[in-house]
Amino acid sequence: MNKTLHNLKKQVLLIALIVPFVASAQWSKPVVISPHSMLVTMTENMGPCMAASHDTLHVVWSDHRTKGYAIYYTRSIDSGLTWSNPVNITDTTGHGSDPSIAVNGRNVHVVWWDTLKGLPCSRYEHSLDGGNTWANKVMIDTNTTFWPGIAVSGSTVLVTLDKQIGSRTIVYLTKSVDNGVTFGPEQQVSSLTGGSGRSEDQSTATDGKNIYMCWNDNRNNPTVLEIYYRRSPDMGKTWDNEVQISNGASYSPMLINDSSHVYVNLGYSNPMNAYVSQSSDSGATFGTPAQVTTNVSKNAEAYPFMICSGNNLFLTTHRFPGYPWQTWYTQSSDRGATWSNETLLGNCKGTSFLALTCPAIHAVWPDSNVIYYSRNANGSPSCPSSPTSVNNITEHGQLAVYPNPVEGIATITFTEDGQHHAEVYDIAGRQLMSFDAKSTHYTWNTTELLPGMYFVKVTSSKGTQTVRFIKG
Repeated sequence: MNKTLHNLKKQVLLIALIVPFVASAQWSKPVVISPHSMLVTMTENMGPCMAASHDTLHVVWSDHRTKGYAIYYTRSIDSGLTWSNPVNITDTTGHGSDPSIAVNGRNVHVVWWDTLKGLPCSRYEHSLDGGNTWANKVMIDTNTTFWPGIAVSGSTVLVTLDKQIGSRTIVYLTKSVDNGVTFGPEQQVSSLTGGSGRSEDQSTATDGKNIYMCWNDNRNNPTVLEIYYRRSPDMGKTWDNEVQISNGASYSPMLINDSSHVYVNLGYSNPMNAYVSQSSDSGATFGTPAQVTTNVSKNAEAYPFMICSGNNLFLTTHRFPGYPWQTWYTQSSDRGATWSNETLLGNCKGTSFLALTCPAIHAVWPDSNVIYYSRNANGSPSCPSSPTSVNNITEHGQLAVYPNPVEGIATITFTEDGQHHAEVYDIAGRQLMSFDAKSTHYTWNTTELLPGMYFVKVTSSKGTQTVRFIKG
């Protein structure tokens, strides 16, 4: 594995040429994407700490490298081949923890748990230029008992809250319809308000028509948590009745949706494995949770995190207690009817998170005071790839390869004139060739390349850009 440093607008890009190794099948050897970090934490599986938009990956975590705890951010604009130098997007003398991220195009939204005069609160800020700059810090709530969550669809941003009301915790939701500039009033989602009890660790997803939410709840038994779910079919104007998803001791739900399919993922106490309950009617009804993993150890298994693309489901789980804790991966190509053998990704000290940039699958997790990253370069070969994900556009302009797919002669165009250095990588991150050119249009013969997916990285005086192309 080679590591090279390049400058990109005063950022240092960490080049990780990733070589798969046998111990984790097609997954690459984990690399650190949080240099100089200390006491890192992410959040629970209810709120993602990694999100993808086309070929760009965005990752957040809490870091204690300074006097306080701050939320740090890094990104990869080339599907995980290179990573920017992490930057703090919150006050380094503060108490930021448990961040969650949601992305829509170049709009990046982050919420986190913080303190205000010693009391827990929820904060929010966003980037409108793909993570280059950050603005609009908003105090969402000043009475947040546990960490917030987030989801986005178009210009609608949802933030979930957990509040202490009397002697119990209650799940709430607040919504922005102007891309995070302002947020509306909080809506109570979990219904029980009397007595003592817990409704917490809320997860949410949206398709722009429906809002889906699930959470831990002990309303039936003070000593047993179970999973409850609720849907709004009109983006928060009205809400359906609450639905009990699990029956028995269960924990750590998270929720995702894909078209009319909605999935609630959770851990059960007996047996200690990961389960998935799914709906095929836009969240109106759910099936009985089905066991996914086959953990035969005495350790517990919880905090499942899942992403999906059509029939393809990809899931990680967290096995504990004892040390080392571990993160495991499995996938299904038939909407959960069958699952692959489980693959150990690595030791971890918290939830692992997944993201998809077709056909690559990406994973991050915290351990030993750093954030680790690994990817499966061709983990979802059958997933759809939108035309907009072929060429990556950054603030420097547009780099393009055409025709795409290419058979023989390929033409590269770059909007900035001058000296350019081009490097070609295969999907595993191995550099295959490099060459220099002085014009904005130059060509090369690709006949020596085998059919598949490749990346061209071009560096000029204006910065670095990467584009993906297919060799037919």
